[in-house]
Amino acid sequence: MEGNVGRTKQKYIILTLLFMTWIINYLDKLSINVAVIPIAKEFNLDKSQTGLIISVFFISYAVMQLVGGWLSDKYGSRKIILISLILWSIFTILTGLAWSFVSLIVIRLLFGIGEGSFPAASSLALAETFPKSERGRAKSVLTSATAIGGILATLIASTMAVSLGWRSMFITFGVLGFIMSVLLFFYHRPQVKEKIKEEDQKAKKVPIKKLLKMPMIWKLMLMYFGLSIVNWGLASWMPSYLVEARHLDLVSMGAVSMIPGVVGFVSILITGWLIDKYMVGREKYLIIIGVLISGVCLYLMFTASSVPLVIMFKSLNSVGMSLATATILTLPLKCFSLDIIGTSTGIMYFGGQLAGAVSPAAMGFIISSFNGSYNAAFYFLIASLLIPIITALTLSTKETLPEMPQTLKAAEQ
Repeated sequence: MEGNVGRTKQKYIILTLLFMTWIINYLDKLSINVAVIPIAKEFNLDKSQTGLIISVFFISYAVMQLVGGWLSDKYGSRKIILISLILWSIFTILTGLAWSFVSLIVIRLLFGIGEGSFPAASSLALAETFPKSERGRAKSVLTSATAIGGILATLIASTMAVSLGWRSMFITFGVLGFIMSVLLFFYHRPQVKEKIKEEDQKAKKVPIKKLLKMPMIWKLMLMYFGLSIVNWGLASWMPSYLVEARHLDLVSMGAVSMIPGVVGFVSILITGWLIDKYMVGREKYLIIIGVLISGVCLYLMFTASSVPLVIMFKSLNSVGMSLATATILTLPLKCFSLDIIGTSTGIMYFGGQLAGAVSPAAMGFIISSFNGSYNAAFYFLIASLLIPIITALTLSTKETLPEMPQTLKAAEQ
């Protein structure tokens, strides 16, 4: 009994620490979307250059999703999470020390390398810690941290950029990352890997070529790519849109941006509960419904006649995006065996971060091409939702990978 209580306590400690790390991850990653407004003024940048600063991070970040997933399966989640966190904290601090447009590009590129292994490693950490029956809720809690991180990033970054300056803001966020790495070092000690015998480790290897032949992996990557075009496009350009097109000041923009974030946070948690309790085997319907809600609300958002309506439709868009995104991110933990969750999740995240490399730069180019108008950029986001909705129609969550060894099966129970 005491052993079970100890394991239950340990898994919630790990979940809490990972939740906090994801929040810091989003503070570091998304604060650039606000900071880029004063950065553009300081370095005299146009919209295309601004979009490039945001997008270049995702180029290296996307590549590292693949490498990080494989490394996580090979070495376990703990080592990869710690290394990733320390590296991205260093480059967060260096962002605050940038001296030119070129230096920002180089630092953001290195930042993506440092941070890219974390998403897959954190998913593996959940799989090492929680049984399959609880992974939907655990993953939704972790995914909800991205909503909280988005809220805090916009609010805190806008406030700090005005009161302390964007340079001090990045240095502060970097220090927070180092503090979290110390906590993870002492408390994140998953037990699953220790239970696996050497012969099982050899037996469980699934060749990368075999993984790449699985339709399920490519479908998840495609759906996440399409959704991430919208997620990263809005995250990157909504602050500028609210300031430039809707004429809010920086602090007011940060305040109103909290509302859609809070709605998204609640929606993600509800989605995780729905996945575990009622939608097993029917996950694609949550994805389709979510994408349809998002598409309609995107159109209503940029055609709205007032700022309150913009925020209302952005909030409803967050509901749709939460339904679809949380479901897609949970599926690898539900459908794949423990031994390849890191690699398969890394492949899926690669699609999402590839979208991060495309979307901000593409929107910057579109906005510049239409003389500062954001309308065409929003149509671009709406069109990208065709990718997940068409792919979801072909999705079957019965598509799983080969059976894992008995030792791993026992460890997941």
